[in-house]
Formats: sequence, C-alpha cells, structure tokens
Amino acid sequence: MARRFTPVRILIGTAVLCALIAALTVFVALAQPWMGLRLSAEPETGAEARAVMIRAIAPDGPASQVLPPSLVGAPLVALSGMPLVAFDMVEEPDVAEDFVAMRMFLDRQQKLNTLIRAPQVILETGGDDAARFTVVPRSSRPITSLPPVFWVQILSGMVSAMIGVWVLSLRRGQLPARLLAIAGGGVMLSAFAAALYSTRELALPGALFRWLGALNHAGALMFGVAMLSLLLVYPVRLVSMRLLWGLTVFFAGVWVVETARALPLGPAELFHLPAVLLMLAIVLAGIAQFVKTAGDPAARAAVRWFALSVGAGAGGFVLFILVPPLFSAEPVLSQGYAFALFALLFMGVAAGVARYQLFDLDRVTFRLVFYFGAVALLVMIDAVLIYVVSLSRPAAFALSLAAIAWIYLPLRERLAVWLTPKSRMPRDAIFNRIVDVALAPHELRQGKWQQVLRDCFEPLEIAIDTGSEQSHPRLVNEGVSLIIPGVSELDPLRLSYARTGRALFNLEDQRFATEIHTMLAHAISSRNAYSSGMQDERIRIARDLHDNLGAQLLSALHSKTDQRKDTLIRDTIADMRDIVKNAARGGLSIGDLLADLRLETSERLEFANIRLTWDTTCDDEAAFVASGAAHGFRSVLRELVSNALRHSKGRSLDVRLTYRNGTLRFTVRDDGVGLPAEAPDQGHGLANINARILALGGHIAFEDAAPGLKASGQLELLGEI
Repeated sequence: MARRFTPVRILIGTAVLCALIAALTVFVALAQPWMGLRLSAEPETGAEARAVMIRAIAPDGPASQVLPPSLVGAPLVALSGMPLVAFDMVEEPDVAEDFVAMRMFLDRQQKLNTLIRAPQVILETGGDDAARFTVVPRSSRPITSLPPVFWVQILSGMVSAMIGVWVLSLRRGQLPARLLAIAGGGVMLSAFAAALYSTRELALPGALFRWLGALNHAGALMFGVAMLSLLLVYPVRLVSMRLLWGLTVFFAGVWVVETARALPLGPAELFHLPAVLLMLAIVLAGIAQFVKTAGDPAARAAVRWFALSVGAGAGGFVLFILVPPLFSAEPVLSQGYAFALFALLFMGVAAGVARYQLFDLDRVTFRLVFYFGAVALLVMIDAVLIYVVSLSRPAAFALSLAAIAWIYLPLRERLAVWLTPKSRMPRDAIFNRIVDVALAPHELRQGKWQQVLRDCFEPLEIAIDTGSEQSHPRLVNEGVSLIIPGVSELDPLRLSYARTGRALFNLEDQRFATEIHTMLAHAISSRNAYSSGMQDERIRIARDLHDNLGAQLLSALHSKTDQRKDTLIRDTIADMRDIVKNAARGGLSIGDLLADLRLETSERLEFANIRLTWDTTCDDEAAFVASGAAHGFRSVLRELVSNALRHSKGRSLDVRLTYRNGTLRFTVRDDGVGLPAEAPDQGHGLANINARILALGGHIAFEDAAPGLKASGQLELLGEI
C-alpha cells in the first residue's frame, strides 16, 4: 500500500486538495456583492480624523457609472444613511480596544453587508465634493477585483502546506515531519481565512466574519504549537510526548476561550498574546537545541536552519503584525503581505527537517540575512519617516529606498567577509605544499598529504576510506564527511567534522578539495613521467655502453691489424660522443645530427682512401630530433658505411639526405662490386640494417646500381624510440 503513495503522488494529491480549498475560498470571496470601489481607512497625511476613503474606482464597476473620477481620494461618509467610520475598513479587527468594540464592529459589518445587498445603495461623499450617488451593486464581484494581497495570502498558504506534506512524504513516519506538515496546514488555514476578510470591499456577514476570525486564530495556534513541538523533539528530543500532548490540549483550550470571549481581556491580549508567547517559547526551544547539539555538526546545522528561517519568517510576522497592537499601535506591514514570510519560513524549516544541503548553510545564511535585513530596514525607516517625521508615504518610501541603496547595499561585501568562513591556509601556498607531497619519498607521501588536508579543512578525524570508488571529492552524511579519492599509490581518505567540529563541509570545501586533488594528481603524474623517463634514459645509456662501446673496445683489443683497431676505436669515440650529447641535451637538432654524421663518415672514408660525396636538403635545421631516433639512424648510416668499407671494394661513396616535416629520406650508393650472389636478405650485415630500420618505424630497400650497391629508405625522426 505504501508503494502506491510515492512522494510524487502525495505531492500531486496535496496540490489538488489545496487547489480545491483555494477554489472554495475564491468562490466565497466572489459571492459577495460588489460596488466597484477600493476603500481604505488610511487618513490623508497629517489628518487626525479617521474616515473611509475612496482610493480607486474600478472602470468596469457599477460605481464608475455614477461617480466622477474626481472623487478618488475623497471620504465616503455614509452608505444608505448609515454613517461610516474608519474602523469599518480595518484589515484585522483583533486590534479593537475591547470586546464591546469588537461586537460593535461585527454588528456594523452585518448591517453594512445587508445594505450592500439591497437593489440600490446610496453613497454619500464628504469634503469639497459632498454629494449623494445611487449605485446598483452587482450580486457578485469579478475575479479581477480581488487585490494582489488576496492572492499573496492564498499562494503563501498553499506553498506552506505543500512544503510540509512534501517533507512528510520524504520522511514518512517521522514525528518532526508530521509536525511540520501540521504547521503547514495551520498556515494555510490562517492565510485562507485572513484572505477573505482582509480583502473585502467593505463588509461581510457578521457570522461569516466571526468564524473566519476563529479559523484564522486556530490556524495561527496550530502553527505555533506544531513549530514549538518540532523544536522540542528535533534534532534532539528535549521533552516527552506527554508534554507535547499537554501543549496541544492547553492551546486548544486557549482557542476555545478566545472564541467564546470567556476572559476579561481585550482582543489584542487574548488573540495576540498567546501567539507572542508561543514565539518566545520557540526561541527558547531553539536555544536549548543549539546547546544540546554542540557535538553534532549536522544537528547543529539543522538548528541553525530553524533559527534563520523562524527568525526571518515568524519573527518578522510577530514583530510587524502582532507586537504593535499590544502597544496600541498599527501594524507596520499589511497582514496579507506578511503571510509571505511564512512561505520563507517553511522553506528553511523544511530544509532542516529534510536535512537538505545543511552543509551549504553559510552561503544561504548570508543571502537571507542580507535580503531580510534590507526589507526590515526599509520597513522601519519608512515607518519612522511617516509616523515620526510626518512625511507623505511616497516621499517616505523614496527616502527609505535611497537610504538602503546608499548605505546598506555598499556594506554587502563587508558582510560577506564577516559571515563567510575561510580556510586557514592561503591558496597561493597550496601549490608548494602539493609539489612537496609529489616529490616526497613513497613512505612519507601519505603523511604529508594528510597534513595538507588537515591544514586546509581542520577535520577532527582523517581515516582511510576503503569503500570509496569515486574519482572526485564528494560530500557524504549531509556534509559531516568529505571523501577524498586516492591518487596513484595514495589511499582514499574520509575527512570528518570540518573546522575542528564547528561546521559541516560545504560545497565550497568540495570545490576546493577537487582543485587540490586534481593538482596533486597532475604533480604525481608529472613526477612519475619524469622518473620513468630518467629510468629509460639510464637503461638506454647502459645498453649503449654494453652493446656498442663494450663490444667495440673488446673487438679493438683483439684486433690483429692496426687499421681495424683504429677504425673500432674511432667508432667507439663517436658513439661515446653521441651518448654524452644525448644525455646532456635529451636530443639534438637535425642540423647538428647531419653535421656530426658527415664528420664521422668523412673521417672513416678518408682513412680508407674512399672519396665522399655528401648532399643534404633540410627545410628546418633547428627541428628537434628525439635522442632515440637520432641514435638509431646514426647506427644505420654507420652500418651502411661499414658495409661499403668491408665489401664494396669501391673508391667512392655518395650519400644524399633530405629532411622535410619530420621525415628523413636517404640514399647511400657506392661504386663497388654491387650485390653479392646470394639474396640480400641472406647477408648478415644487410639483414641487421633492415632490422634496425624496422625498429625505427621506417623501411629500406637494396638494389644493384651497376656498378655498386644502392640503399634507399626513409624514417621519422620526431618520435621517441
């Protein structure tokens, strides 16, 4: 059965249910009579007398047919003979001085609603344009007449409820998720009820108004009790379930007393004081959780999410809406727009309960604190300029925006520096530390690498992570640990409890770890390549010394003729010079290679009284020739010259070399006896030459030049052999 109710299906079902309740709310709002006026209780700036003011006349409304546009801003003093007072348009009637005033308000709402439902309504305006106008109200208002604040409350309630159910679908069966879902339902109940009576045109039926107020209070208490219970059990359980049930029963009784008006308290005290007390209890519970989670960074991060979201959401609602009436002052912010704060609250609390990216709290904290601080300062400055300095609302708002732009916004970078944690190790020092790790002996490398990670992230624990198969650093356990993959022979590591347990690893830590991990992998790879190259070079030198120099010196030692001995010693000196040059320079240019070969060849032929013709064509004499390729071709040419000296019996040797784009083409021709009677591939000397050329990736062909022998071929000199 549980499989059928997947998170997606639960969320879709909740969205449908919320949409149906929202549609019912909209239906009730549209079922009220409509004159096409936007009225408010706000006085003109500096005016002491309170009155109902005409703020706008809907162009498609009934009143637009009889009221001239010049009446916008004029007071509406009576409706069908019943005088109007400013309190008739109050957004939240809980600010009434006492319950006598509250009952009078509800009675007046009933009478005004009855008058509006009459076939005709007589509107009496005051001021310089005092007059009477007869308006025929419509039996229902169009949906376009619902103000933006109505939709803000509807949307805020739906978002809160859906977020709560979303977390519940992910954390099914967990008490914190259930409490969050109940709190979301409370916000939706309170917001939907408030949307109906706070955006009325003038009046609602008294009984409907009273029950909407009761539902609003019930939703507010439901939210407060659920949030308090949530902080009492999560992330660390502080109280027993019996106490949670006691809280629920107690505040249910408070709601009954509120609805029955059973205590000799004013509406502000009876309705708002419990909400303020709940908020204070939530703050105390948050402090207790902060203390209890000192040794658990993930739980501490969840508490910080709660503190941030509840402080920004519910704290702002209490500060701007509930506290001012306790001191006989008007709310600083419209209650309808203040409900949007609860959507912000639920996003943060839901992230804490779902434990979503707790490791990224610092960045989110800065953004939320910055934007919420800007809004709070804007509201406070605006209120001071209006109620203390007595500026007009447009002027006050303009000055408030200017103050935020000129003073607060420039502080953003400084705030970012204060709020964003930094690594103790400067990044410009990382490179040297990484190189030290790469160059360290094998037995010391693991310890040096761990020390670099310890200095960068200050983890409480570093352990070998045997089960890791990732190629890049990653966060695990909601940021409690950071996995660093192995590099070469280094073991993968698990870093736990960043900054000596004071914080979680975050996305910036993961990016930083990826950066230094990549840097280390590259450094070790370069070191291994260098070491491998050095080892290959040592092997090549040893092989050349053994195979060439050793063999040639041994042959010279046992040579019976001085001519043969001199030739072998000369070849040995040339080979030794070749080995030294290659070891010192790691290769040479094609120009230097051809010059060395010409000198060596001419010396050998001159000793044997053989004339040399040397012709070279080279498109780039500075082109680099790899040491292995240079040595290989030197051996091939030397063997061809040796073959001519031993077997050709000729008097001249013609060598032609052409180098273009890394390819060397060569032709070596003598004027001797030519090919032997046996096939070319049967001679040991020619077979050795052919094997050397094939080893170099080239090819060679032998043909009878009549007279003499001609060898032609080509090979690549750019690649390392």
